[in-house]
Amino acid sequence: MCGPETILGAATPSPGPSQQNQPTQSTDSDSQEQPTEAGVEAGVEAAEAAVKASPLYVPRGAVHDLTHVLGADWPVFELYVKPMEIRRLANLAEHEYNAFELTYNEHIGTHVDAPAHFDDNGLSVERIPAERLIAPLAVVRVGERAAKDNVTELTVDDLLRWESRNGRIPDDALLAVDNGWSDRIDTPGAFLNFDEADGHYRYPGISVEAAHFLVEERSVVGVGIDTASLEPGTRPADPFTHRVLLPAGKYGIENLAHLDTVPDVGATVVVGAPKHAGGTGGPARVFAFV
Repeated sequence: MCGPETILGAATPSPGPSQQNQPTQSTDSDSQEQPTEAGVEAGVEAAEAAVKASPLYVPRGAVHDLTHVLGADWPVFELYVKPMEIRRLANLAEHEYNAFELTYNEHIGTHVDAPAHFDDNGLSVERIPAERLIAPLAVVRVGERAAKDNVTELTVDDLLRWESRNGRIPDDALLAVDNGWSDRIDTPGAFLNFDEADGHYRYPGISVEAAHFLVEERSVVGVGIDTASLEPGTRPADPFTHRVLLPAGKYGIENLAHLDTVPDVGATVVVGAPKHAGGTGGPARVFAFV
């Protein structure tokens, strides 16, 4: 498993075995100008400054797609979000090309919640720095508990138990919660899991206490989950967890898929967030490199 590799542009490669221990060839000082010590130092400083200003982070390893397919049948909270509409604009036979028009809410499918979603002064989605969208991935698994208690919440104890096995949550990580929920998308009604008897949705979320811990005691860039919301289904109208995480500058990712295919720690996540002006979020393609 590999983390990001820093590529240093046009840095000089280290000498290979065939280049080492070779005699230095003399040159004619009259035909080839020798560099001065000051010139060498200036060149080194310029190269170091260029590297620090624009490193290129290249994740490596097997690629895992953590994104659901989004379509008109995606389950939504119809009080807040309308179903996606897909309308054909052109077809190859009549127009010599194919095209569709999509109409959808920002907060549908596998999507990002930008800080501006719950903070008028927070970053809108296009302003989230690109370096925050490539991060170490830490996955906390509570699927066994969620199968028995559909409205369980990630707790501080869950996070501390994870750290006892894996070490401290990495700085600048995306912390993702695997409730074993993503496969439910294939069963009509199972993903939002509405309970007619008590009038509540029944899916897991993240406790307010765990959110405070991640904001105040750790240094994550964002928090993701494989359910419809960072909140448990019992309080969709009381977004207390959102109100802790997003105004603190963290982003959220909801409806992640296939978290069971990546390790607890060691993967690198790439969040393909949208970039529309002033956005409070939007559907994203999320990858993990393992």
